[in-house]
Amino acid sequence: MKLPKKVIICEDVTRDGFQSAPVDVSAEDKVQIIDMAADAGVSCFEVGAFTPNSESMKKMWNTKDVFRLLKQREGVSYRALIFDEDGVKEAYEAGCPKVKINISASDAHHKGGAGMTTREAMKQFSKIGNFASDHGIAMCGSISLPFISPFEGEGVIPMDRLEDIIRGFMDIGIREISLSDAAGLGDPAMIYERFSTVAEHFPDVSWMLHMHNTWGMGLAGVLAALQAGVTKFDASVAGLGGCPYLPGATGNVATEDLAFMLNRMGIETGIDVEKLIPAGKKVREIVDNRGTDSVIQRNFEKFPRFHDLMQV
Repeated sequence: MKLPKKVIICEDVTRDGFQSAPVDVSAEDKVQIIDMAADAGVSCFEVGAFTPNSESMKKMWNTKDVFRLLKQREGVSYRALIFDEDGVKEAYEAGCPKVKINISASDAHHKGGAGMTTREAMKQFSKIGNFASDHGIAMCGSISLPFISPFEGEGVIPMDRLEDIIRGFMDIGIREISLSDAAGLGDPAMIYERFSTVAEHFPDVSWMLHMHNTWGMGLAGVLAALQAGVTKFDASVAGLGGCPYLPGATGNVATEDLAFMLNRMGIETGIDVEKLIPAGKKVREIVDNRGTDSVIQRNFEKFPRFHDLMQV
């Protein structure tokens, strides 16, 4: 089995986790969780989202306060999700060093979230890119529903639609792109095939996988992506997550579970899973354990020799 020696896991709980949480989470609690995860070795964070005109993303209202309180650490990457030019402007004003532009490969999904079709949203790329370039903000891209869409009877998303979006990102200088399976419907074979194809067609791009575990294929999808050469993955402590535009979507792959699996496989993550567990425990307490899904969190107190399992 051909696998990379090292990967980067980006912690997403303060954005994707809390955006659909049953409670509003304070900026102070979000900063504490980020710091706890950084102490455990996490080196990448999607802190929140700047979506000034989005009612469905209202739980991200305090992202600017999180950045104000956050002491950004050297060697750690911090970014925020945006959808339009207003978002990148707000990110700049808050001191956010990097933005991730999100767009859906499904028109119905994108219209439900952003109020416009995928093609209409892509027309904003140049304005976002120009502002980011002029103000020293790094960019990456994210494509939601890149495998299968449960909307419009589309089923499998056509590959040419995916590649059209990728070219749009590249036109504004983006060279880091995530395939973000909010529906969790991408099976391992499809994930391997799609990443292999885009890697061949766009060799200058660094690829990421953002995988939800709605249908229990999360870690299997990660393994397929690893075999296709992907070395960057989003995850969420305690497995909290969801999509406000996708009814029924459940949490992201749990950071604890992903890091545990990769560490056991001898793939370097830089994350100490035992030190990460308290961050997940705090998340579970905040949401009263609603919407969480982490095998490691469930099993940690059940197995007295858990520490031994951490040793590779």
